[in-house]
Amino acid sequence: MDQLYMLRTFVAVAQHRSFSKAAASLGVTTGSISKAIAKLEESIQTRVLYRTTRSVSVTDAAQPYYLSCCRLLEELDEANRRITQEREIDSGRLRLVVHPMLVSKTFSRLVSNYHAIAPNVNLMVSVQEEAVNLYDGHFDMAILPPHLVEQSAVIRRTLSRSPHIFVAAPGYLEQCGTPEAASELANHFLLLDPASRQKGTNFIDLLEDGKRVSVLPMSSMDGNEVLLRAAVLTGTGIATLPEAMVREDIAMGHLTHILPQCSTSESGVEICLFYSHRELLPVRLRNFVDFCTEFFRSVPRNIPNEMGTISQPMDHNVDHMLTTV
Repeated sequence: MDQLYMLRTFVAVAQHRSFSKAAASLGVTTGSISKAIAKLEESIQTRVLYRTTRSVSVTDAAQPYYLSCCRLLEELDEANRRITQEREIDSGRLRLVVHPMLVSKTFSRLVSNYHAIAPNVNLMVSVQEEAVNLYDGHFDMAILPPHLVEQSAVIRRTLSRSPHIFVAAPGYLEQCGTPEAASELANHFLLLDPASRQKGTNFIDLLEDGKRVSVLPMSSMDGNEVLLRAAVLTGTGIATLPEAMVREDIAMGHLTHILPQCSTSESGVEICLFYSHRELLPVRLRNFVDFCTEFFRSVPRNIPNEMGTISQPMDHNVDHMLTTV
């Protein structure tokens, strides 16, 4: 028999001074109450109740035990009330991990807008590009590319897909010229994701008008997206970066989109929102899922520039389970 049930039964009988009234308060039979008390006395090897035909009372030996049981059950009931309340109120802590490529003015707006609608939520953001396990207790949610989520059986909601594009600072293009074809990149300083290089060589693989092209750059620098964006903004060279990451830089004239017919990847970059449970999400997490979905749906995706227009449709944002990573 469950020990917690036996303790609740003991406290109920002691408070009501009656087996029948205790049974009514717990919604069980009087026989069940008697059985629970007998089991409790057997387990602790102590008589806990005096029983007469007219009354029931706690034994002297069990009086300290009764007080301890009352405190224990009160603390447990209060803990249950608190956790239930947290699920029903948009408050508490939300631990979010995001990829460095997302840290931009757009992300600043996301944080500001979310705080406006959920002022009582303590949003704690960590920025990292390492793989994340949402079951280790460090984070509640993640906004990352899919390959950085270690485990299966998490919920994934696609927020955006972004092609890799070539960009450069206007000052660099004025000094070094604007390439019109992929082959002309060989004469420029390229800022590259290491994955774009052919294994064992310095050649980079590109797509130009849907055809594969290999280019050997005159000079180049490898690094992650954050480093490459910082370098291209200072006029170091020509970078290939996710369009979403440099969208605002292009709109503000800090960068120019060049070679619109070229890309270093067929698939581009997918950014997803991950969380570990579909059911029983606290209100703050359910609301954040809905907020992120709407926020990314409303982010402008058409950036006019001298070379053409970038347009990337959004995903339909349907939750699905990750079965492979």
